[in-house]
Amino acid sequence: MVMAKDLFGFTLNDFKSWKTFATLLHQARDPSILAYTRIAFGLLMIIDIPQERGMTSADINYGEDGEEFCRFPFFSFLKPLPADFMILLYFFMFLGALGIMLGCCYRLSCLVFTLVYWYFFLLDKSTWNNHSYLYGLLGFLFLVTDCHRYASVDGLLRKELRDSHVPLWNYALFRFQIFLVYFYAGLKKTNFDWLSGYSMHRLSRHWVFDPMRIFLDDANMDFIIVHLGGFTLDISAGFLLFFDRTRYIGFLLCGMFHAMNSQLFNIGMFPYAMIATMFSFCPHNSFKVMMSRLPGNHHTSPAQKNENCIYEDSTKKKTKIINISWKQSFAAIFTSLYIIEQLFLPYSHFVTKGYNGWTEGPYGYSWDMMIHSFQNQHTKIRYVDGFGEEGYLKPGAFLNAGRRRWSAHPDMTVQYARCLKDRLAGIGIENASIYFDIWKSMNGRFQQRVVDPRVDVASYDWSPFKTATFVLPVLTELSNWREKLKSIRSEHKNQTLSVVFVADFPGMELENFVHEDFKNTTVEVLKGRISVHLDSDKSNLTLSEGKRFKVPGGDYHVIRTTSSSTSCYVYVYHNSTDVEIHGKVEEYRKRISQSENDFWLTQSMADDEDQMIVELYLREEAKKNSRKISFYNRSVRFVLKKCAIFRRSFLLSIYSVRNILFGRPNQQQLSLEVEHLDRWFSQTYARFKPAKEESAKPSDRENLKTEL
Repeated sequence: MVMAKDLFGFTLNDFKSWKTFATLLHQARDPSILAYTRIAFGLLMIIDIPQERGMTSADINYGEDGEEFCRFPFFSFLKPLPADFMILLYFFMFLGALGIMLGCCYRLSCLVFTLVYWYFFLLDKSTWNNHSYLYGLLGFLFLVTDCHRYASVDGLLRKELRDSHVPLWNYALFRFQIFLVYFYAGLKKTNFDWLSGYSMHRLSRHWVFDPMRIFLDDANMDFIIVHLGGFTLDISAGFLLFFDRTRYIGFLLCGMFHAMNSQLFNIGMFPYAMIATMFSFCPHNSFKVMMSRLPGNHHTSPAQKNENCIYEDSTKKKTKIINISWKQSFAAIFTSLYIIEQLFLPYSHFVTKGYNGWTEGPYGYSWDMMIHSFQNQHTKIRYVDGFGEEGYLKPGAFLNAGRRRWSAHPDMTVQYARCLKDRLAGIGIENASIYFDIWKSMNGRFQQRVVDPRVDVASYDWSPFKTATFVLPVLTELSNWREKLKSIRSEHKNQTLSVVFVADFPGMELENFVHEDFKNTTVEVLKGRISVHLDSDKSNLTLSEGKRFKVPGGDYHVIRTTSSSTSCYVYVYHNSTDVEIHGKVEEYRKRISQSENDFWLTQSMADDEDQMIVELYLREEAKKNSRKISFYNRSVRFVLKKCAIFRRSFLLSIYSVRNILFGRPNQQQLSLEVEHLDRWFSQTYARFKPAKEESAKPSDRENLKTEL
């Protein structure tokens, strides 16, 4: 059975002296499994960089259109370079990943990849994920370890490197890091919301859970498989991979877990990276043994000695304690500090209080994967200029698409407010104060405010070591209402009604507008006391627990919490226009089906029907047909899309080098190049576009009639 000494390099009994500890960390080990890890990581990063890291869209994110975007760097002095240089950095990072995979110019490749990767990582906190943080850590570990001593180009060129031992601390760092990802993810899932089944919703509806529907319904799958199963796997996976007797069980469970995650979540190469790295727990020469079994390669030779390793005394069958060099002492100190830092950082949020909102710290290095789910209700951005004039900004103003995480983290909320203040100053609105009214629900709770709407966030004196006082606390005292909320929601769903549950703090107001389509909208008080002010007739109404009020459509109203404690109320509404439109779509669908696919009759019906109804019908049919695409066509589309991504990325690199060396061409040439860049994407989409979608344009219908 594998012992801790073999896995990490030491046990508690080995801490007899520093020299003993350092000697143990430098025991010689075969390099082949580290070489396999290097090759797998490099290959996955080659695939990841053009898409997940954003190389293929770098011209959009950092071009002229992106200059006005608000960004969220970890350090305020970090700024993006001009677009052509950013694209070139992406290309250097790609070459670094290629060099890591091949083991070619290994140290330089690792250095280039790691520096560029961390530059992009620190440049934008809004894109952080646990897996993107892990990639940066692994890149750093490759830089400081000797993973190029087997199956590498450098080994072919330098005989002293070829198939030579590595010190045990190289293995200890990688195995410790992967072990920690699983174990800390499990510890974070001891959160009450996770163990109670409130963190993830409706995952069981995905097709990957179809084989389990024989035994469990959706609710039990969400609780037993997703929550309890996820916690059990994370907390135990590292130990299963640790021991010889359970390692194959660990491979099976971890492989299934990550394969499911690759389909459930859009998280790029992370599932495949975790599948690849779990084999780093295998015996050190496993990859070499596997390679020797390939056709034409039957020779397995022991690794040659490495002067950085310490070898056992062959006569005494134990490691000989000798004087260790300063390099070996430094390596032992570095290994110890790295392990301590990684153990501490995910629980360091009591130090970095300024990053704590509803969740602790920035989302990235805490390993709290998937334990919080948010539902965004609405965001209102209000500004007041230096003359007291009030105005409003569209939510997401001056933000790149998909940048929504700012509203959940106080540091990014302050950065966004200051950026908005600067952008407003650029259009003549000086000395603006910025106020946010953000409503979210976390893990199935009431919708509530995230920040105090009375605080000018742009002028807030934020510090990473001080609690952000403008962040309002999660109303955890209302957590036990969640089952009741589920019951109320289910009851109204059966009546084709929709509900929104709201909780607000004493003395605060919610200004809301009810669209005229939402008829029969009522507000019912579940807890506390509120007053309702209607703009239409300037009337005021006080409601206590159990009372309800019908809110007129097409008008603003203000709800103020007048009780001394938190108020809770529910909006119940019925979108009559939406129901009417969908009813017309269903009627149109029935008439189409009754036409028995007669082309001319179908076209005549389409010409006579409201074009909005026709468009909605065609969209729904296109969506249905997209699900009927065969596995072969899906596979071909997947491959073509990946090829288009790589093509666009490398054409961008070529254009950027030309622009840097010879200057940018005229606007007409640039437009032609953009069209050329996107050609494969448009061709792939056109090739696999559902037939129903092709008839969505009325002009196409007329052309088709002419051709027939």
